[in-house]
Amino acid sequence: MSTSTLNAQTRAFGLSVAITSIVSALLVIAKESNEDTLLKFMKTVTPHHWITHGLFNLILFVALGLILAKSNNGQGPALDDDKLINVTAGGFLLSCFIIAGFFLIGG
Repeated sequence: MSTSTLNAQTRAFGLSVAITSIVSALLVIAKESNEDTLLKFMKTVTPHHWITHGLFNLILFVALGLILAKSNNGQGPALDDDKLINVTAGGFLLSCFIIAGFFLIGG
């Protein structure tokens, strides 16, 4: 691993942002594709499906961040600063393309 100026928690939660963004985009597609099952279920968990979606994202983000911070013998993800920036930005951009592509194709 290259030298990083960031601690294990910062690298872990940065990677968690990328993963959570992609999972969130996939959840949008799943909800829109399964209105009679998943969307309906998410509406019963909280007053609105977007609240459920947000809570799911928050729980996933925190859980992944905590788990990833303990990885690599407590050193966190083996990413240098530049790679972490690229992965985080890439995960965010990929999630945007996933959602946009779904709706452009006819979702």
